[in-house]
Amino acid sequence: RQVPERESGRRGEGLRSDDETFLQQLCDQSSTHKDPRVELDFKQQGNARFKVKDYTQAVALYSKALRHSSARSSQAALLYANRSAALYHLQRYQDCLADVRRAQERGYPPELEHKILARRTSCLHHLGILEEASNSQTRGSLSGGDGQSSAATAVSSIDPHSKSRGSPSSQREASAVLWEVSPAIVLHSDAPRGRHFVATEELKPGEVVLQEEAFAAVLIPDGRGRESIPNEDLYCHHCLGQAELPLPCLTCSFSSYCSQLCQQQAWNQYHWFECSLGGLLLALGTFAHLALRTVVVAGMQEVERAERLGSGGDQWPSEEQNEGEAPNHMTRQRRCSGTKGFSGTSDWLSRDSPSRYQMIHNLLTHNKRQNPKNRFLCGMTAAALCWGIRQRGLESQLVSEGMEVESAQGQRLSTLRSALLRHMLQLQCNAQAITALRDTGVGNSHVAEMEQVRIATAFYSAVSLLNHSCQPNTSITFHNTTMTVRASQRIPATQEVLHCYGPHWSRMALKERQQALSLQYFFQCLCTACVSEEKEEARMGSPVTQFLCSQCGFSLQDSEEGHCSCPNSSCGHLVSKSSLVQQVQQIRTKMDIARRLSARNPDEAFQLLSQCQRLAQSLLTNQHPVQGEIEDCLAQVYASQADWLAAAGHLRRSCELVRVQFGDGSLELGKELFKLAQILFNGQVVDEALSVIEQAESLFSLHCGVEHEMMIELREMKSCLQPLVSQFPVTPQSAPHTD
Repeated sequence: RQVPERESGRRGEGLRSDDETFLQQLCDQSSTHKDPRVELDFKQQGNARFKVKDYTQAVALYSKALRHSSARSSQAALLYANRSAALYHLQRYQDCLADVRRAQERGYPPELEHKILARRTSCLHHLGILEEASNSQTRGSLSGGDGQSSAATAVSSIDPHSKSRGSPSSQREASAVLWEVSPAIVLHSDAPRGRHFVATEELKPGEVVLQEEAFAAVLIPDGRGRESIPNEDLYCHHCLGQAELPLPCLTCSFSSYCSQLCQQQAWNQYHWFECSLGGLLLALGTFAHLALRTVVVAGMQEVERAERLGSGGDQWPSEEQNEGEAPNHMTRQRRCSGTKGFSGTSDWLSRDSPSRYQMIHNLLTHNKRQNPKNRFLCGMTAAALCWGIRQRGLESQLVSEGMEVESAQGQRLSTLRSALLRHMLQLQCNAQAITALRDTGVGNSHVAEMEQVRIATAFYSAVSLLNHSCQPNTSITFHNTTMTVRASQRIPATQEVLHCYGPHWSRMALKERQQALSLQYFFQCLCTACVSEEKEEARMGSPVTQFLCSQCGFSLQDSEEGHCSCPNSSCGHLVSKSSLVQQVQQIRTKMDIARRLSARNPDEAFQLLSQCQRLAQSLLTNQHPVQGEIEDCLAQVYASQADWLAAAGHLRRSCELVRVQFGDGSLELGKELFKLAQILFNGQVVDEALSVIEQAESLFSLHCGVEHEMMIELREMKSCLQPLVSQFPVTPQSAPHTD
């Protein structure tokens, strides 16, 4: 429908024999079958790390081995017992007890049972549950008087062979997620902007504007693996919460969960269908996986209804009608889905409002504007997914309620293929990245090195109604799959509520932003920041860059395409932008090495950072972001040596540069102040630490809410410091060390 038939792979289920052979090879390379040999290998690696007392790595390796344990593997009980031993040494007693229980549930050998019983008793003593510990010793068993453990729960009741778990009715029930919009905003629609939210009354900074759980989300497999733990080993594949001790799927070696509840919900909603397709989904990528999951969660009956509505068979306008009226990346609609918490928006709630899936289905594909190569690739990917579904005998599971199997024989895969193609095209400009704060673990210093990492891609229905601005008036945070949009500044009545799609005025120049938005979202941005910068360029001529002329030290100007020029009439030096970018990358590479050396070889780290400083001074203006990154890195090295005053001096300078780049009210400044608060806390600079904590709290409360993990840590630091006020002298601010 959106792509000509020759591009969508509609040739039977469309593939030649050599195509099928190639796809099968891809599946084999990304196989998610459980392999007893891999299970044993990871177990032996875990045992080796346990022997040298590397208990953290032993836990990770035992968890990897468990991914390859089948539901009735004789190794599973031993692996849980071994992991419980490592957890005991890490003083994680509750987790140890849980693994002891799992070991018994999976048939731990009776002749070895005394080992885990003794471990359980010791854990209970450590936790202060003395009576139960005594009973455990007396019984010599994990069972209570009624034959059941007081902490035990049944082994997962997921039946991987059940065909009823993926019924359309159960899918709809599972996906009936609430989303809430502030009563202080209302949905408007006009030709220039399409659908958009407007404030009906003043929104205060920090006020929640919109909160929504993803309709469907897919964890992004992390290819970095060698130096850091990959996403799939850190996060639950269903709720995206942290899963330090993941519960693996019973039938595949890839998916794992933070709890039995998530394991069951995932199976009921979509994994019943996806599980046997694991290797193919990994090979085809996240967008293909998310497109399929969106269809499976919605259910084929809902997909077919949306297809009929989209083709003009009902009240909702087709994409072609809307694209002419609303040039932004979404179709126009008159109403949104009715849910709890919309007391102020009843004018766009109605019994005939579209479902959440219909709202997603109605997002624009921009078929005519997308690169033909990308359209062809999406079409072939949809055909490959349909081939995999047929190969695994899953086609009959696509029959929706009220359809006769025989009459639906040709229709079901055709409908699926059309929906998959539509969603993959939509995802090019409607995918929402889900991010999480992750400790980089670099340097092992007392400075919190946190990075914002993309862990999943998702479809949101209500959030997709927000239009873009390079200088937005909202900020977003995630708790698992739930996205919260807050006002980042005062939003007066009648002003549009705006969200940033990625290109931000503080991180990218005007030309870069416009190019990025045009390529991915197919519109020219006319936000306040872009318009004002265009006017400034028209008045002043070529914009001044943050690079210095290597000949005379003047700030370079953006000149002809690919070059910067010196405005000094007596110089006129011309330099390629690629050369400047390459030199900045060299500085950042040296900083990365210095961070890794900070704990074990600080002298070498200081030497590298000294080189970075010299190069930056000759290449960059004093306010270039890299200058602040060098200061931050120096602070980390000094902190690794417990030189708190020197570290604080460099972080103060870094904070000032972050303030210049991002602004006084930015979350980026809050994160840098958080680091400074930790340094001052460790250095017992009590009065300044409390002052910095208050500044950081204000910014995190504004952007992230009071329950954010960093807010909790800031409150803990404050509670420790407040009794010490005036007991320690106020330490004068030390100037940053020069190296």
